[in-house]
Amino acid sequence: MQVFEYKLKNLFSWNPTKKTGLSFLLAGVMIILSLLMIPFSSSSIFDNFMSILIRDVLMILGLGVVFVSLYCKKTGNESWSEIGINKNKMTLSIILNIVLAVGLLLVFMKEDKPQNLLSLNNLYGGTYIVAAGIFEMLFIYGYLRSEFARAFGIIPSIILTSIFYSFHHAGFQPEFFHLFAVGIMYASVVSITGNLFIIFPFFWGIGALWDVLVSSTSGNGIKNIESFIVGLVIIVFTIVWLCITQKRTSKDVLTYSK
Repeated sequence: MQVFEYKLKNLFSWNPTKKTGLSFLLAGVMIILSLLMIPFSSSSIFDNFMSILIRDVLMILGLGVVFVSLYCKKTGNESWSEIGINKNKMTLSIILNIVLAVGLLLVFMKEDKPQNLLSLNNLYGGTYIVAAGIFEMLFIYGYLRSEFARAFGIIPSIILTSIFYSFHHAGFQPEFFHLFAVGIMYASVVSITGNLFIIFPFFWGIGALWDVLVSSTSGNGIKNIESFIVGLVIIVFTIVWLCITQKRTSKDVLTYSK
């Protein structure tokens, strides 16, 4: 009976705090940034610059990398574990990740076998999608999902995360109902182990790459060398930034311990 009550408490709860309010506020900022991209949808140099500024600098790097890393540094290194970057159930998560990825790929290949799947243009677009995935993992399926779970329980967190995930695409891939279902799938799978490596990079990667590059016309705008370069810059910046911040955090801990 106590085990049942414990599990039920995890599924639904009510413990909102100021951190919950902050997570809603930042989720709103994410949607606003996405909507701000709509006026800059042409291929002009100015519009491309504004899109990079809004999505890549402010959203992906600002919210996804800089904010999440500083948030985890301020609240303690255990925050990385809470958002899903930890060694807990790592082996199980990676195994399920691969199994789910293979299963999803087989489903896609059975439905459609596109030509030139391994083209250079798809490599360009795929690199950018992986870079954008860093944002989705850290901010949406990491930070937002964990904060919503802490405040409202697992099931409400899955629903809220999926809603914000779908609306986060408003400015560049407005397929809300489809993306809401995708969000439900990924958020539910993450909740199995609480580890982001149960979906990233394989399971999420197969779904995202196929969804954007094959099934949607929205991927045409990133199948170019410019997106490839931007994607590489995002990945390199993320690695360097996290290495620097984590190194400083370790030094702070050692200094404090002395």
